[in-house]
Amino acid sequence: MILVTGGSGVLGRALQEELDRREEEYVTISSNELDLRDADATTARVKDISPRVIYHVAGRVHGLGGNSKYPAEMYTDNVRINTNIVDAACAAKCEKIVAISTIATYSSDAPRPVKETSIWDGPPHASEAAYAHAKRGMLAQLEAYSAQHGLRFAYPIMTNIYGPHDRFDPVYGHVIPSLVAKFHKAKQTGEVVEIWGTGKAERDFIFSRDAARALVAIGESFEGPINVATGATVRIREVVDILQAHSGVSNVEWDANKPDGQLLRNYDVSRLAGIGFMPEVSLEQGLMETFDWYESAYPDVRS
Repeated sequence: MILVTGGSGVLGRALQEELDRREEEYVTISSNELDLRDADATTARVKDISPRVIYHVAGRVHGLGGNSKYPAEMYTDNVRINTNIVDAACAAKCEKIVAISTIATYSSDAPRPVKETSIWDGPPHASEAAYAHAKRGMLAQLEAYSAQHGLRFAYPIMTNIYGPHDRFDPVYGHVIPSLVAKFHKAKQTGEVVEIWGTGKAERDFIFSRDAARALVAIGESFEGPINVATGATVRIREVVDILQAHSGVSNVEWDANKPDGQLLRNYDVSRLAGIGFMPEVSLEQGLMETFDWYESAYPDVRS
């Protein structure tokens, strides 16, 4: 039996689809049915499921705006959730946990492209420090539980994921779902799309279906920290150009007084390539699929 925490989000949904495709037996836990900050309830539920493998996807996640506004909740909630799941994995005698992390854990001063060995080198970027420190702490906990209890783990360090079933918050969301929501609204109303920063920042975006394929491959054949990314970067302005062309919206205003965040994030994917993984979905294809899904699902979308 496989357990997926955070089954209702962008990555959790894509992971379920991949497990379905592989005809795997699994159970999901979402925040609607269980508060993972509750240690006793979490341990009881995981022991009841008795999973062989846990894919721990759940967590409190925001974009740049939300990270800046809610750092205390971002840190505390994620530390509690991660601690409780790792404790529960041991209590349930789980064989392996695949615990999802984020490229925000890396220092902005880490050598590029960033390798997994740089995870403890310097502080994470100030704009995401609270969330990043919670994820770093999870790695320390996993290493301690591995040493003392023999818990096997993988620690996928995820680049920016996007796709259907994301949280499309135009203010506090991640960049792509935020932009999709803004362009959809502008298409309906004719209003201007306002975008933070200059568009010069470069990111490595991975489509949710590709990310899910990578996680299953990691669950089957890798242990320890591993970057999950495409190995290629694009400027935010390129993302905007694709969404403009696909949506037919032309009125865009850049607010250069708002932060860009880190200007460059690129990652070494040698470990991921070493287990035979290659992404299949291009940025243009993924953006068009995401926008079309949002348009067809609206207003029944998460925001």
